[in-house]
Amino acid sequence: MSEIRKPKERNLFLAQQVTQESINKISQSIIEINEDDAELSRIYELHDIAYNPKPIKLYIDSYGGYVYQCFGLLGIMKASKTLLHTIVTGCAMSCGFLISVSGHRRFGYPKATFMYHQVSSVAVGKVKDLEEDVIETKRLQKMIEEITIENTKITEKKLEKIYKTKKDWFMDSEEALKLKVIDEIV
Repeated sequence: MSEIRKPKERNLFLAQQVTQESINKISQSIIEINEDDAELSRIYELHDIAYNPKPIKLYIDSYGGYVYQCFGLLGIMKASKTLLHTIVTGCAMSCGFLISVSGHRRFGYPKATFMYHQVSSVAVGKVKDLEEDVIETKRLQKMIEEITIENTKITEKKLEKIYKTKKDWFMDSEEALKLKVIDEIV
């Protein structure tokens, strides 16, 4: 029984902007935990013991950031065989919102704030550059809407209204719970 070891640490923290550096650290941890759980599962099986890994807990307090890095993390989260719980402690805005709604189970503290808005772009250059940026920005916006609709009870009609008014949509934990942005208030 001494060969059986404990799994890796499972508490991860996104308490900053979504950047390549912050997302790389979280992505690497999720991948390493999944690899560790697969190895531990094989080891436990050799000893005729069931291995039931505890979920990864990703604590979020982020105003958002870079959408491409966010999408990279969302792919890793979706592929995670180990359950991944997102827990919003302060705020989950913009990309932080997308990350929070992509957990296998989603939680929020009572005073947490959530914010959804349309994708932002800072385009400069010649007319052709601007046209290409508009096409890409619309593609990203469609992906954001699909992720939101897929993971919550927020309707396409509501997202269309937010899109047309160009406003940020803030919600507290109670509204987030009603819309299945979170599964439970902690």
